[in-house]
Amino acid sequence: MSTPDARTRKERVLAPDLARGFMLLLIAMAYAGVYAGVGFSTDASGEGPLDRTASALTHLFLDNRAFPMFAILFGYGMAWMVSRQADRGTGDREIRRLLRRRGWFLLLFGFVHALFVFPGEILTSYGLAALVTGWLLLRSNRAIVRAAVVFAVFYVVTVPLAMIGMQAGMEMEGAEGSFAVPGYLTSADWFERLFGLPFGPVFIGVAYPLFLLVVLGYRAGRARILDDPQAHRPLLVRIAVVGIAVSVAGAVPSALMALGVLAPGVVEGGLLLALQVLTGVFGGAGYAAAFTLLAIRLERRKGPATRAIAAMGERSLTFYILNSVLVAVALHPDLVGLGTTVGGFGALVTAALAWSVSLALAAWLGSTGRPGPLDALMRRCVYGGRARART
Repeated sequence: MSTPDARTRKERVLAPDLARGFMLLLIAMAYAGVYAGVGFSTDASGEGPLDRTASALTHLFLDNRAFPMFAILFGYGMAWMVSRQADRGTGDREIRRLLRRRGWFLLLFGFVHALFVFPGEILTSYGLAALVTGWLLLRSNRAIVRAAVVFAVFYVVTVPLAMIGMQAGMEMEGAEGSFAVPGYLTSADWFERLFGLPFGPVFIGVAYPLFLLVVLGYRAGRARILDDPQAHRPLLVRIAVVGIAVSVAGAVPSALMALGVLAPGVVEGGLLLALQVLTGVFGGAGYAAAFTLLAIRLERRKGPATRAIAAMGERSLTFYILNSVLVAVALHPDLVGLGTTVGGFGALVTAALAWSVSLALAAWLGSTGRPGPLDALMRRCVYGGRARART
């Protein structure tokens, strides 16, 4: 197994945690739009100016951009975990067991989240990715690169087919959005939630470039790009500039569709949505690089806000779930129900407020040295009685 040398860190590296903290804000915003009926591919042409602007910005900068960033960072963290275990002398057989346990427990955590909060959640997808691709972390860098190429070719085929199918289904059903959150009040609501549990991660794994993104994270983790960002600064600048530029350019057609400027047919519309999804790979990488570059500037002068965002990123599992719950409680029509009245712009503001509330809790946990409760639970599930010694 080829792994980088793990270096002892008295203090956590800022870049990965800062990127995760900001990423959680973007994911909360992306989820919020779904509750307000303005999710990805939704027609917002009849909405007011603020909501149309929010829809355009969401298509350009949030939809299928926050998710790729999270997937790359997930892969990066998996690579770092394997490197750390190898440095401690853990054998390949035990590492495989830990990878499988992490994958299965992510599926379990995600299923609970999907059942009770947000069926479109992503933990189940990452669990599936860990089970499908985790073995690559015990192979060479060349094997990881070859896998990335294979997955890239795979998604160039499957993503357009999935988006065309989604467009056709929406046209047949007269749906206004690509995804609707089931309710809580009827047996049909709960049946829909239960029925969708096994299909959600599989659909995301095929219709969105999940495995490719995680494998790219593996390769970045092997190179320790986020752990020593100053040494990789020229590369990070190129990734940030090119990645974000390609991402925005690829999302322009879908944004114009949402605004009613473009009205393509099913096949053409599906291909334009596929372009938005596929260029999100560049966006996820670009965002990760941009936040890492920001971390270089903030490393020597960490203010309270920087420390709080990093503390949230360090406890990303806990705050991913908490942010999702806060957004759901505020916006779901069967709960507080603001999603039916605030519109797309109001949904984004609601998500930002929910993230701010979480940020205050993260600052307290960081200042007191307490772990995130769900992060600590995940470590105990994966490592058992050795969790304290291994984390």
